[in-house]
Amino acid sequence: MNAVLSMGWSLLTFRAGPDALPFAPRLIIPLVALNLVISFAIQSLAGSGMDKPVLQLSAMALAAEAFWLIFCLQRRGWRNRWTQSFTALVLIDTWISALAFPIALISIQGGDVLLGVAAILQIAMTLWSLNVRGFIYAQTLAISRLRGILQALVPLLLVMVVAVSLFPDLVPTPDVPTAEPATPAMTPER
Repeated sequence: MNAVLSMGWSLLTFRAGPDALPFAPRLIIPLVALNLVISFAIQSLAGSGMDKPVLQLSAMALAAEAFWLIFCLQRRGWRNRWTQSFTALVLIDTWISALAFPIALISIQGGDVLLGVAAILQIAMTLWSLNVRGFIYAQTLAISRLRGILQALVPLLLVMVVAVSLFPDLVPTPDVPTAEPATPAMTPER
């Protein structure tokens, strides 16, 4: 397990593809569990200051990724690539979650400047994660990097749609001032 975990940095820096990982289906469940533990730790650390269901969203994202990957590979007849590719996706998600842990600490500390820094770091981490996911999809499906990024967006968008329907509190609602009842216009009498 430690050898696979250490390969996460090589994946994140584009020095290795999913084919460099060992074919080890028995490692998928411990990796998923580690990923969910990190998500739970972030959610617990934030406590009541963070109302986002991080653990649930992480589980949904991993499930969507698993099903989308098997769908893409099934269409090509390459199901045998699923184990290494999904392991790579879970591994990079685990690494990104671990690297995002300090960002969660920064956002908890509050303050406008720290919150702005945390937001910028979160955007950078999201773009980096999407780029690495696109790289893994491109390597797995033997497609261009751009098509790999587009493939990586599908489960992300699917989770966003499902998350908004399951957790409507995630979408902020604008404060709309209540309008006062209109008074009838005074018209001069004839």
